[in-house]
Amino acid sequence: MKPVLVCYASAGNGHRTAAKAVAESLDATGRTPVLADILDFTDPVFRRIYSDVYHAAGEHSHGVCSAMYRLTDTSRDKSPIVRMIDRVNLNRTHPFTRFIIENRPDSVVATHFLPMLAVAELKNKGIFSGSLFAVVTDFDLHQMWFSPYVDGYFVATSEIEGKLIAKGVPKERIVMSGIPVRSLIADGCHDSANSMGTDPFSLLFLASSIADDKAIQIFDLITSLRKNITLSIICGRNESLYNTLREKTARGTSKVEIFGFVNDIQRHYARSDLLITKPGGLTVAESLCFGLPMLLVYPIPFQETRNAEFVQRNGAGWLVSGLSSLGRMTDLLFRERPLLRKAKQSCLALSRPEASKIVAHEVVRRSISSALLRKGTTPAALAAESR
Repeated sequence: MKPVLVCYASAGNGHRTAAKAVAESLDATGRTPVLADILDFTDPVFRRIYSDVYHAAGEHSHGVCSAMYRLTDTSRDKSPIVRMIDRVNLNRTHPFTRFIIENRPDSVVATHFLPMLAVAELKNKGIFSGSLFAVVTDFDLHQMWFSPYVDGYFVATSEIEGKLIAKGVPKERIVMSGIPVRSLIADGCHDSANSMGTDPFSLLFLASSIADDKAIQIFDLITSLRKNITLSIICGRNESLYNTLREKTARGTSKVEIFGFVNDIQRHYARSDLLITKPGGLTVAESLCFGLPMLLVYPIPFQETRNAEFVQRNGAGWLVSGLSSLGRMTDLLFRERPLLRKAKQSCLALSRPEASKIVAHEVVRRSISSALLRKGTTPAALAAESR
């Protein structure tokens, strides 16, 4: 059979990470995955708006994010603005749809709604007859994810399942898989060593997606606490923040480690007692796998806000409203280890380290069934053709 196209949009790292996780598991089944970023098929202006501007707004202009979310979180049938946005997106992603038409994959898996909608439009026009699957990468559903032309949805919560059913999606098209995490997370979480009962108290801060000034304020707050706390900060590819924090630690701050981009994030999760982070869908999913309770800061409205609400509602972490609240919660959890251990158990109960394997298995199974129907052939004949 043909390779499975796994596509995403590089607006934030989560969609790319989920796509890579699905691709890993597809490869393990023997199906060849092809990864594609839809923004690589677009012009530089559109790419910059979708990627760089999204990143900047997420760090510095939550008001813009809030307005855009509210404006687009509505039915296409009721919103001329959403329909206009769809037309612009489809026009600017035409090279991607041409790629689909020329290569004719049997199956497409989308971890972002932009490529999902592009392929759905091809199905609507009768140009693409393959299977289309959508992997929702948050713990709530924005209505841009909805299309009647999606053959299968992979979701993290019963709330998302309920919303899709209310939109008319048949229940059998929805799989409660969880959000796909990479194999290094799925395999590494079984070796988690955080005990939450001994000192020093190990705190991990993922600072790469937080504005520099806010990240520095959190650093100053945590290092001012007179507790037996070790602090690890991961700055990712933010070199300016990395250099600033390195200078501050060089002036005498003890029990602090500063990292740039790391390839072994699982090691940092495994040795930590508590995580400070923005509530991106993939970060939350990874933390749950390690039973790592979260203090959630500066969420992007409203997708990250709703991720944070999901975590807090299920006892796996806390959404903090500012620096003073962050300081109080850190102090409380340092003193009340039973509270932290309870949150750890809640994290583990919510975790789905096998999510990418579930997605891969179902994509392969459903793709074969769909191909049989399209070809009017038998499983043996289809297997012979794939050889």
